[in-house]
Amino acid sequence: EPVENDPADLVICSWDDVSSEVSLTEFMPEAGRHGLNYVEGSVRLAWESDSRSLQAYDPARRIALFRVPNVEEMAVWEQGAPFRRILHWWSTRLGLQLVHAAAVGTRAGGALLVGRGGSGKSTTALACAGSSLGYVADDYCLLEPGAPSRVHSIYGSGKADSASIARLPYLADAFRAAPIDQQGKSIIFITEHAPEAMLRSFPLRAVVVPKIVPGVACWAEILPRGEALRALAPSTLFQMPGDRAESLSRMSALIRDLPCFRLFIGNDPAAAQPILEEIIEGRGLSS
Repeated sequence: EPVENDPADLVICSWDDVSSEVSLTEFMPEAGRHGLNYVEGSVRLAWESDSRSLQAYDPARRIALFRVPNVEEMAVWEQGAPFRRILHWWSTRLGLQLVHAAAVGTRAGGALLVGRGGSGKSTTALACAGSSLGYVADDYCLLEPGAPSRVHSIYGSGKADSASIARLPYLADAFRAAPIDQQGKSIIFITEHAPEAMLRSFPLRAVVVPKIVPGVACWAEILPRGEALRALAPSTLFQMPGDRAESLSRMSALIRDLPCFRLFIGNDPAAAQPILEEIIEGRGLSS
C-alpha cells in the first residue's frame, strides 16, 4: 500500500475468481471473435478472450487491475512475464518503452537482440549466461531513451523449448526441472539459477537481429536500419496496445542512433558470445 509521504509510482491489484471467491461479469465479444479486445480512454482496458483475463489502468490514480478466472490455469509464460500491458501503459507515461526484445552485455554497455518469436533471441541471450556477458532479458525489457539509451531488466526470467535447452548446458538442469507450458516451453528465473549472470541495466551500444542458420558457424554482418526496425517494431506494437505512435517514434530513434547487425547463429549459440562482445565493444565491425 502506498503511504502519503511516499506514494507508489504504480499499484497493481491482482486476483483470481477462485481464490478470492469474487466472480467478475465478463466482457462478451462479438460471436466468433478471439484475441485481444482493447478500449483506450481515461481508463484503459484490455480483455483477452482466450485466457479470459482483464487488465485495466487508471493513469490519473496510478492504479492498475489484473484479473484471471483461476491462477492455477494461467499459462507458464504469463507467470514468467506478468503485467506486460499494464507496465507498457504505465512506462509510456514516463517516456519509457517496453519492448519485445532480449538484452545482453556488461555494465559498460550491451546489445539489444530483436526479432519475432523463433528468431533465436531468447536462446542467444540465455547462452550468454555464465559467460563474460551479463543477462538483462530474453524476451521483454524496458527501454529508456537518451544519450545513450539504456535498457532495464523487469522480469529476470527465461524460456526455452526442448531444442533450445539441449543447446544451453549451463542452464539445462534448471530448465529440465521447470514446468512446461502449452507451447512446449519451460520457464526459469535466472535470479534463482544463475544470479551472477543477472544485470539490472546498461547503456545500449548496438541492435542485433539474430537469425538461426544450419551448421555450427556464427558470424555477423552490418544490417540496414530499416530491417532492424522491422525486426523490432511490429511484434512490440502488436503485443502492447496503446500509444503506438509514441512507441514507434521511440523505437525509430533508437535504431537511428545505434549500429545495427544481423547475427547468424548455428547449432551452438554459445559461439555467438565472442561476436556479440566484438559488436558491443565496436571491434571488427562498423556501421
